This record gives sequence, structure tokens and C-alpha cells, in this order.
Amino acid sequence: MWHRKVCVSVCTLNQWALDFAGNLRRILKSIELAHSQGAKIRVGPELEIPGYGCQDHFHEMDTEYHSWEVLEALLSSSKKFKDMVIVSGMPVRFNTELYNCMVALQNGEVLLIRPKMKFCDDDVYRESRYFVRWQKPKEILPFQLPIANKAVPFGDAVLRMADGVLIGFEMCEELWTTRSPHVDLALHGVDIICNASASHHVLGKSAHRINHLVLASTAKVGGIYLYSNLRGCDGDRVYYDGMSSIAQNGKLFAQIPQFDLDEVVINCLLD
Repeated sequence: MWHRKVCVSVCTLNQWALDFAGNLRRILKSIELAHSQGAKIRVGPELEIPGYGCQDHFHEMDTEYHSWEVLEALLSSSKKFKDMVIVSGMPVRFNTELYNCMVALQNGEVLLIRPKMKFCDDDVYRESRYFVRWQKPKEILPFQLPIANKAVPFGDAVLRMADGVLIGFEMCEELWTTRSPHVDLALHGVDIICNASASHHVLGKSAHRINHLVLASTAKVGGIYLYSNLRGCDGDRVYYDGMSSIAQNGKLFAQIPQFDLDEVVINCLLD
């Protein structure tokens, strides 16, 4: 029987809106910690580069410019962490529209820019005020990087790694929808699903999020689910409650606590 083992990691970071230097420092710290523990995949929270709570500052070109500066620094640093897939998050402007994106990096290269397809516009969220939904599932287009003379894939896609492992992506609100991408991804043989989130604290919400969404999803369709959430207030009055988790086939293998003062990375070796 053929077995594949992979060490995966998720992190919970206390990022601050527009604190690009501090956010970069915390991201690099999490990458170094994950790598030191043998992780081959590191998943960070939603919009971890500029901070989730930038609000109308997302409309300012400086926010985009400094986000690309941070990504350029991450690309340079990623060369030190050979073959490690680093999943980060930032706003990306494509064909004049601004998208909330996950960005997958490896060995100094951008593998994929994956825009968010479903938004949350209730309670404390106003995502449609700042971003546009990607409305072309299972489609990618070439995107010219502003920091390099190179085009990279932009859209909804799966990464096939050198060892044959398939990695798919899902963002925050997409997990809560009736037609979550992870279902179709699992049916098409995806082994690992990465979820970058910015989910705030409400009594009872965290239990529902983990037990009825993450665990129930992997129990139904199988595979590994890497859920990474922010923790802290991001300079605002909303508290993001972490609980970044690693699950497989309906079982919870690792989870970061809701409340803590440290930026935390957890790793797990899964078969």
C-alpha cells in the first residue's frame, strides 16, 4: 500500500490594519517557525499582509503598493525555505477591479493568485464595499505581476505539487455557503484544502464553525483541511478569535486556542 505523509501548518496572527512592517515581521516569524518544525505547507489568515480591517483604506493605492512591497519581501525570503508552499493574503487589482486574494508562493515564485468568490455583507462585514467577487469558477487568466516581468495564474485553480499532492483553496465565507468549493474540490481528488479566514468572535460561533463546518466537511468528503484565522482586534473594535485548526476525515488533529497573547503556529504530520 502506498502512503504519503505531509507536515502541514496553520498560524494565528495578531495583525494590524496598515501595519505593513509589523505584519511582515509576524508573517516571516510564522514561516520560520513552521519551517523549523518541518512543515511543507504554511497557511496564513485572510488579508494578513495589509490587515483585514483596512476598511476604506482598501480604496487607496498606497495600500496596494505597500502590500506588493511586503509580497516581494516574502518572495525573496521564501527562497530560503526550499519547496515550502506559503499561502498568504492581500488585495490584488485585476483588470481595474480589486479582489480579496490568497497568494500561494514557493521557492521565490508566485504559484497562484486565488480571488475570493463569496462575500459576507452582514453583521460587521462590508466586503462588497471594498472588493469584487470572482465570478468565474474553475477558470484562470494570466496576471502580470507589478513586481516582476512575469505573468502568473489568477483565478480558481488547484495546485499539483511535485509529489502528486493536490492543493485547493477556500476563503472564509465560502465555507459557510450552501455550495462550498471544498465539496467539488474533494470530488475531483484534491488532497489538501487551505482556508484563509477573518472570522470574528460571537458566543457559540466558534463551536459551530469548527464542529459543524470544518469537521463535518472533512467527515463527509474526506481529505485534509487547513483553517487559519486571525486573532486580535486589528486596530478596530471587532475581535477575531483564532482557533486555527487542522482536520482530516472528520477528526480534529490540532487547534490554536481562542485567546492568547502570542502569534502561534501549529504543525501536524498527516498521512
